[in-house]
Amino acid sequence: MNARRIDQIWLFGGLALTILLAVGGWFLVISPQYTARDSVQTDTADTRIQLTKEQRKLAELKAQLKKVDTYEDTLVEAQKALPYGENTNKIPEFLKQLQVLGSKYGVDVSGYSASVPEESKTTPAIKQLPITLNIESGKVDKIIDFVERLQTMQPRAVLIESAKLSGDNTDGWELNLSLSAFITTTQTISVDS
Repeated sequence: MNARRIDQIWLFGGLALTILLAVGGWFLVISPQYTARDSVQTDTADTRIQLTKEQRKLAELKAQLKKVDTYEDTLVEAQKALPYGENTNKIPEFLKQLQVLGSKYGVDVSGYSASVPEESKTTPAIKQLPITLNIESGKVDKIIDFVERLQTMQPRAVLIESAKLSGDNTDGWELNLSLSAFITTTQTISVDS
């Protein structure tokens, strides 16, 4: 019986060792492989999501690239409205524009003067150029049309601070304007049109 008992001990010992090796193999070899596989699958899913986002951004950038001419035109208009503050502050060019605009609307733009640029109280990179103008015409309607065009449609950004109208229909009308033209102290890249 003793031999039989030894066989049983070997049998149970072998069985226990087999179970121990299977469990140990699971925790030491197989389980880490499953964990690594799950981690790789998660990383792959995250990468796919990121790739989808980046492809969407790329499509948006391509759509914006198609509009680059529009953006350049907008930049050119903005540069005309708010030129870079150089030595002359582009005042001579602006006054010529006003005289041409006045001729178009049948008014005489004269008696202009510009003061030293002042720092803007609201925007740090902007300077205001105080300008006074005298506008003369035989008809008040022409002066009104000119002022409307000056404030809303001409390329240079201006703000009318005050206006004083004097005269009559027989001697003609005169409008004294105090306005501010604006310049920027931040230079932008010029776009060649």
